[in-house]
Amino acid sequence: MDVVGVVEAAEYLEVSPRRVRRMLADGLLAGRQIGRVWAIERRALESLRRHRGPVGRPWRASSAWAVLAIANGDGADLSPMDRSRARRRLAEQGLAGLAARLGARAQMRRFYGHPSVLEPLAAEPDVVRSGVSAAANHGADIVAPDFLEAYVPEARIAAIANQYGLDPDSERPNIILRIVDEAVWPFTPEMDVASRSIVAVDLLEADDERSRRAGAELARQL
Repeated sequence: MDVVGVVEAAEYLEVSPRRVRRMLADGLLAGRQIGRVWAIERRALESLRRHRGPVGRPWRASSAWAVLAIANGDGADLSPMDRSRARRRLAEQGLAGLAARLGARAQMRRFYGHPSVLEPLAAEPDVVRSGVSAAANHGADIVAPDFLEAYVPEARIAAIANQYGLDPDSERPNIILRIVDEAVWPFTPEMDVASRSIVAVDLLEADDERSRRAGAELARQL
């Protein structure tokens, strides 16, 4: 796995090391802390720089989830002023234009799991498929049968990784889990597939161009 430290990440993103540490703490940038040292995947930096633009300060996790709910036409726990502002920005920029501000919704981690565990893992309670694993559910012409992308509550990630023998250090990960604080968990118990707006944003963050195109198309349909 190709990883870098905070200083190199800061140089790559053209920000200060302090800003990188803040992004790691806020979940805007994926990394693992080993003792007092951060290990940051280079491809996470590439994805962040590709999608980052002059879009202003990222929303907090609660606001990011509320905006995604509004984009999908669902209710959102926002003040009337914040709801009006979110609707205006969605109207002006579209969901794709705001995607870079929604990174704090979850912390993304990559794993390798034996292909035999993908289906039972996807069927676990509180595991909600998204991205390429839910694109077809929303009419996108993209599938990845040997790959799992999903949301999980933060309280369950350690048990899930242990139960299914997930390897966080593999150079060929086939699982992306986006970890969400229980305080802002947006999914109801019966949901096993994320909504169109969430799937669209996840696809927009993908490493491959085909997935990003599919995400842009789903975003345009909202």
